[in-house]
Amino acid sequence: MVMNKQFNDNPGEGIEIVKDISYDESESEVYVPSAAKPDTVELAVAKEKESTKKSALGKISRLVARNPGKYLIGALIVATIVSYIAIDIGNFNIEVDNAGWKSRSTTIANREMQVDVVDAKRSSLFYDEDGSAWSDAQNNVARGYIELEARRRLSSDHQTTTTMVDYFQNNIFGYGNTRISSHGRKLEGEETCDTDSFYSSADLTFGEDNLYAMWKLQPDDDVATKSMLDNDILLKICVAETNTLEVLDKLEATDSSTCSGCSETSGRCLPPHSLVLLLRNYVADWADKSCSDLMDLYTAAVQEEFTASLVKCVNEFRDQWDPATQTLIGVATSCPSIFLPHLVDAEFGINGNTNLRYTSSVFYTDDMEAYYKGRDDFDGSDGEILSGVYDTTYGSINEKYVDILVQSDMLLAVASLTVTFLAMGVHTRSAWLTMIGILQIIYAIPLAYFVYVFIANLKFFPFLNFIGVFVAAALGADDLFVAVDKWKNARIQRPYDSVEDIAEVVFPDAAGAMLLTTSTTAVAFFATCICPVAPILAFAVFCGLMVAFNYIMNVLLVFPALCIYDNWIENGKDNFLVSCSRKKKDKNLDDSEGFERISFSLQSREDMSFIHKILSYFADFLHKFRWPIFVLSIVAIGLCIYFGTQLSLPQTSEVRLLPKGHPLENHFVWSMALLSAALYSTGSGVEITFGLIPGDTGSSINPDELSKLLLDNTFDPSLPESQEYLLNFCERLFTSGFAFEPYSDYRCPINSFNDWLETQSSLDSQDIVYTENCSSADGLPMDPAAFDACLIAWSKETVTDHVLADRGAVKILTIQTRSNINGGNAAQTVIGAELQKYEDWLQNEFETAPSSVNKAICTSSIFWWYDTNQQMVKTAVGAVAIALGFSAAVVLFSSRSLILTLFTFACILYVLAATTASLVGLGWELGFLESICFAIMVGISCDFVIHFGHAYIHEPGSVSKEFRTRHAILHMGPSILAAAVTTLSSALVMLFCKVVFFTKFAVILLMAVVHATIGSFVIYLVLCNLFGPSEPTKFIDGIATKCLKCCGKNADDETNDLALKEENRNSSKVSVEC
Repeated sequence: MVMNKQFNDNPGEGIEIVKDISYDESESEVYVPSAAKPDTVELAVAKEKESTKKSALGKISRLVARNPGKYLIGALIVATIVSYIAIDIGNFNIEVDNAGWKSRSTTIANREMQVDVVDAKRSSLFYDEDGSAWSDAQNNVARGYIELEARRRLSSDHQTTTTMVDYFQNNIFGYGNTRISSHGRKLEGEETCDTDSFYSSADLTFGEDNLYAMWKLQPDDDVATKSMLDNDILLKICVAETNTLEVLDKLEATDSSTCSGCSETSGRCLPPHSLVLLLRNYVADWADKSCSDLMDLYTAAVQEEFTASLVKCVNEFRDQWDPATQTLIGVATSCPSIFLPHLVDAEFGINGNTNLRYTSSVFYTDDMEAYYKGRDDFDGSDGEILSGVYDTTYGSINEKYVDILVQSDMLLAVASLTVTFLAMGVHTRSAWLTMIGILQIIYAIPLAYFVYVFIANLKFFPFLNFIGVFVAAALGADDLFVAVDKWKNARIQRPYDSVEDIAEVVFPDAAGAMLLTTSTTAVAFFATCICPVAPILAFAVFCGLMVAFNYIMNVLLVFPALCIYDNWIENGKDNFLVSCSRKKKDKNLDDSEGFERISFSLQSREDMSFIHKILSYFADFLHKFRWPIFVLSIVAIGLCIYFGTQLSLPQTSEVRLLPKGHPLENHFVWSMALLSAALYSTGSGVEITFGLIPGDTGSSINPDELSKLLLDNTFDPSLPESQEYLLNFCERLFTSGFAFEPYSDYRCPINSFNDWLETQSSLDSQDIVYTENCSSADGLPMDPAAFDACLIAWSKETVTDHVLADRGAVKILTIQTRSNINGGNAAQTVIGAELQKYEDWLQNEFETAPSSVNKAICTSSIFWWYDTNQQMVKTAVGAVAIALGFSAAVVLFSSRSLILTLFTFACILYVLAATTASLVGLGWELGFLESICFAIMVGISCDFVIHFGHAYIHEPGSVSKEFRTRHAILHMGPSILAAAVTTLSSALVMLFCKVVFFTKFAVILLMAVVHATIGSFVIYLVLCNLFGPSEPTKFIDGIATKCLKCCGKNADDETNDLALKEENRNSSKVSVEC
């Protein structure tokens, strides 16, 4: 191959003709004749400069280069002042706050929001006498979302507890039949401890701070060969319980609030409710025997008898259990005394199965803080044959542990920033440039916060934003690498130019290239703002702002710093601040060496740096095997798309923050295997509320801000037709087949009110509430004129706060029901189907309902959670579409080539598909974090490709696609590789975090960067090498020229300028002949 490169032959300008630059394909090197004079290059460059009008950026660049120190100091002063305002006045801090993870301003969320407002103000509305509470609720936005979430959970737990207490008191603990032996009142030697307070009450199962020990047999084996009922296994449990009880006794001795059930002066804790206690009552009549003595009594014959009785008991439990009412139809008379289903697993007793693998021990405790400190001393047995883990009834230890881990993981995330800073030092090889790069990244954080708080007026700042700091740091390092590399490349190509000349060339070029990548990445983040979930929206805004300010600070700090750096170099300064490992400049460079550095693409491999040599070999390899690589790329894209489509939605609504296998996570998983989890899954509460209009007038970005109360003024239950409809509403609802009473003796408020009227009317001595307000009504329907007063008086008398009235008129009526699905474990499709059942039923109901009662809303926390998940999926799709559309526009604008834009789409498609397929391979689902990262992946995948595309079109005129591809690899390859390695190194550090949220983010980022690097270096470049245009901008530029001509006289000057510029660019035309 012979490559002819000629400069414009103009004798009048005295420019020599340089021909016959040979390109030896076998050696893959370009040799430039040493006879070429450096002034030839300088004159050619001067010709190009003079023939092109100086741009505004070029003029600004020269201005900054004249006094770089002044501009650098000025930028630092302004940035410092604004940062101080943001940190001090804006109260900058990152809290471990996990609130707000629910959708806002959607149809379902608007319904739920109104019910939340009612729940938040229910007490004040119920007891309001003068209407002030109602006026406040309707005119002012309610607050307290975080506290309200906790209150809603407690409400749900109370509903569950009510059902279970009814069952325990009536069927087990001797209220309906006496079943506890007389020895169960006092443990031997424990005169100060009363077992009634624990073993015979609902506190046993529903005590919020009870310490639960979960036991699993042979935890590392798929199938257990032993049983919890074996003598040696029960001995291990007994010993472990005794040791743990000693720890609790010590805690009780120092803090009398640690345990319950015994007097404060006793310093003792009750033994746990467990298989061991059950066995004691069975074989030793509650005698306080040691573990070894107890096991001596537990002979093989006793074990067989004890096991058989448990199997019979469990099967009777199953047979008599009514899942609709969550109670036993009869009484499980065959069960041993004080047996409860949390003592066995769900598989025990089925088809005669006697191998018990899971069980639990429940300690009657009060102070979670105390035993959190002593948790490491609790005995979990040997961990091989038997493993035990401890947590509270509702996972309080887990929650506290996660809160602490989040803080420690944040420190580890900060350590990953150190890796980024070290990578900056290695790449720039200058302490000065590294320091400026660090300042660029650091200043971007408070500056972004300034806009976030004072301009965007966002107050909610969740811990998720902290991850954005890490992302922005990696992207900021990318900008630094591009700026530094472009400056150094320009200095190599123009060794005799002044600093102003270099700045005039580099600043517009680098600023333009970085603006392209910054805009695509920032828009990828901002596109996620369509998500109606507050933490995601806050994360998107803050990250987008940090990306933008990283670019701004790069322009304001790095470019002046580069001018100072270059001045130092040119003046011969050589110390660690200037350069850590730089060869001294040889002032005796001959003229030929200066010309040989025209371009890396034309440079001899011996004169290249190490990284450029590697990339040169890669370019040769890519060109030589371009067709096989192309075929493999197509196959890889197809396979990734196929496997990527297998990504599924979460099968449960549980968001677990600890990794699988962690002891506290094992506690949660193992507890789901118990029979109690299978039987006592009470479904999820659902409310149907009359009198409210769906809506949300609060700030969707502030979880602590709710909404104003929006009332349905058409709701009027006093009308006769309304009374009749409401009276029969619950009967129809609870016979629908999918809606159940929340607990066994539940009556809807309107039905309870009707029962009360019937009862009062038949009494000789009637309540004064009835006689004064109800006009002798004997049931519904009653006189409309007396309805409101009577119903309100009854609700006050019975404290029924699901009837709310404002100054004598009923405004809100709530009906409670229960779905039979467990929202915490149900798949999204199951919850969606359940929601549709309620929606369809209510729609059919209200078609024939009176207009005064046909606008009720159906709400449930599981429906809100379902809506949140659906919005996350919509966000992923919508954000990706926005990011792709904008990226396509940017690529088309920057490359001015439809073909290169098509290549970019192919690369982005690969990155998205490959990353998604990788997540599928890891067994992940489309959860919260995965959803928000899709748009980010688009931004990351675009960055590298845009840099390559910018370099591909750099050579003017008609240049072969092979030469352009090689030029792109050598000129932008080092910067892209440095950015990729930096981000990967930081992500690897975050893999050591303990909280799943951080590790998942690190894995997703790692996968995205790996595939973005592969996609840009392999797929994009092989497409350019095979099918890339030799004149990439010709088509778009031609259209632009014709459009400008059509615009008339004013466009002529621009057209002439464009033509002149193109003519001058073609004056350095390069042609390739094979």
